[in-house]
Amino acid sequence: MITPTIEGSGNIPASPTLVVPNRVDLTALRALEEALGGRDRVVWMVENTLRPDPEVVMYLSQSRATGFLCAIDRSGNEDIIQLVRDRLVQGRHVVLLCGHPGQQAAALTDVPARLLSFADGSRLSALPVYVGMYNDKLIGGIVTSGPYDKLHITFAPEIKPGPTLSTKIRNAWMEAAAEQLNNHPYLTEQSLTQALVQSLIAHPDAMIIDGVDDSQLSYRRLLSYALIFSETLHKNITNKRLGIILPPGKLSAIANLACLLSGITPVNFNYNAEPENFRYQVEQSGVNRFITEVRFTHKLRQFNWPHQRDLIYIDKHLADVGNGSVRLRDVVIRLGKTELLTRRLQQEQVQPDDEAALLFTGATGGIAKGVPMSHRMLLSAAVQMNSRLPLKPGQRCLSAFPLSHPIGLLCGLLLPLLSGMDIVTYPDTTTPRRLCELIHNYGTVLTAFTPAQTYSLLNAGTPDHFTSLRYYLIAGEKLPIDLAHLAAAKYSLNLMECYTMGENAAPIAICAPMPSPAPGTSHIIPAGHIGSCGQPLPGTAIRITDINRPEVTQPANSLGLIWLKGSATLQAYLKDRPEATTCMRGKWFCTGDIGKLDPDGLLTICGRKARFSKVGDNLVPHEAAEEALYRVLGANPADGIRRLAIVGVPNPRGQGDILVLLSTLHKTVVPQDLITARYGLLNARYPASWAPDRILPVKTIPVLSNGRLNYPLCYRGVCNQLGIIPV
Repeated sequence: MITPTIEGSGNIPASPTLVVPNRVDLTALRALEEALGGRDRVVWMVENTLRPDPEVVMYLSQSRATGFLCAIDRSGNEDIIQLVRDRLVQGRHVVLLCGHPGQQAAALTDVPARLLSFADGSRLSALPVYVGMYNDKLIGGIVTSGPYDKLHITFAPEIKPGPTLSTKIRNAWMEAAAEQLNNHPYLTEQSLTQALVQSLIAHPDAMIIDGVDDSQLSYRRLLSYALIFSETLHKNITNKRLGIILPPGKLSAIANLACLLSGITPVNFNYNAEPENFRYQVEQSGVNRFITEVRFTHKLRQFNWPHQRDLIYIDKHLADVGNGSVRLRDVVIRLGKTELLTRRLQQEQVQPDDEAALLFTGATGGIAKGVPMSHRMLLSAAVQMNSRLPLKPGQRCLSAFPLSHPIGLLCGLLLPLLSGMDIVTYPDTTTPRRLCELIHNYGTVLTAFTPAQTYSLLNAGTPDHFTSLRYYLIAGEKLPIDLAHLAAAKYSLNLMECYTMGENAAPIAICAPMPSPAPGTSHIIPAGHIGSCGQPLPGTAIRITDINRPEVTQPANSLGLIWLKGSATLQAYLKDRPEATTCMRGKWFCTGDIGKLDPDGLLTICGRKARFSKVGDNLVPHEAAEEALYRVLGANPADGIRRLAIVGVPNPRGQGDILVLLSTLHKTVVPQDLITARYGLLNARYPASWAPDRILPVKTIPVLSNGRLNYPLCYRGVCNQLGIIPV
């Protein structure tokens, strides 16, 4: 029998109110009944088209509980609202009680949007209740129904009546879910290192497969090599951080694991970074030694390599290891006595919030920022991902994304190791034909690429290459709608847009396929659609606020500034950078992105705040305008080369901005070109405010190493060319 943990009982008002839990099973129902003052103080409001579980219905009938059936429609809810008011006047709390609709794994709620919104504008207050169901493990750590190990119920503060009541209820659920996950036993009772070691022991025959030569390394042997290399690091490295300059592969896995075993923070550097950015990251991190491979240094000759004396060649070190030493550790691992080898490497007990990795953001604001990733952040990211995308031992992922990016580190290394999956690695994303072969030959179910890389893969592959992929994640940039349609129509491939950023260890949201219908009901809570990045991952709280007033919550479907909160989210930048004072409000992190949440909780990203311009009374999203202009001007985005970029610069003649289109499609510009762009947009039913005021021909459009537009450089260049003082 599970005893629920209940928090926030002090938020239950003395006078009766409408109580809105995100979901209710029999155990939660009994706990709610008791917390609200007993059976005589509760009326159950049962939605007729989404009835509760049979065991809940049986309990209600046997206990002679008080309740009423209703059918909540899109309109005409006055009769239902009056029923609620009557019960409140009688001195009883009214509790909304729903069954299970069709929905994705680890969904936030069982209450569909149209049922939740019935009280908007009704002059009813509401008490949100978040019911969290958890297992003390990675796989299935967050669930929406039994069996589970822990039931956690949080009463949020009562919400006053208003037109955004349903939005505020959803926000309260998300915030409570984030707080609950932060205290999940999987995150608080072990370190990332311990979790990795336990998983490698539990899945000794899982393997890393090198996509270059198809060689294999079992997890048992991976742990043996990591233990051996960690002893070398423990003896010779005094710095608390150690750089890693390696592509995805066996050696990068050994290097990262060895650092953790020896109590050193691995810093995976982006080997595609600009020289000045790399130097800045090295300076900020305090790293003075770097793990790499001889072959990789020869291949990456253009990289600004550190001095030879500062390089540690892991391939040379492992080549000198005797077979007897490796076999000895294999035996110890097989006996499950790894603690005998790791105990003396850990000088003090690791705490959940201690640093486990250091990453740098993609420099979209002009300079990369250091993000310390704690053990709690990375374990939370793994729990969130494996709860939303149920990954199992024996399945395979393709790892080609650099480990310097959160999606590469999580989905290409940590999550597979923690889940017992096989990892197929490849060090180069510019050879799409080989990547397609690896996906097909090894039957991989999970991979991640940018939109530009995906264009290349689709051009190089056939539909047969992608039949095994269940989760093809698009990261680094927004998924172009044309690319999504191309993949679906020609390759039967569902591309899952992810909302990722360097300040969060996991994707913030993932656009998943439409869920299957649930038995006995027609209700389905959508998991995503083309153009959105889906629902936030479980345990991630999203808040949409007014762009200039963060205390004002935006209603559903209204554009605003996106704020983020969760146990996988940045708490402070490296070295307490000044940005932390402007982007943090308590535990809430300002992403700097503009977007919206629809009533179903689906998140749509419209672009960076810097990539919006005020034209007249309209906010113009640069990325959407660029996508429209690609169609209007007949450009093909499938070649993966950026041809257009919108830049908004101050209007010298008044308030607002003027829109400048940087274009590699134009050699010279005549007035007719502006007319063609304007009327092409109007004919395609795009707003007139999206039309550019100027077109500047350029040879190339600058992009960052992660493929994103280098907007600061574009902005400065346009201002300089037009003689405008930049803001």
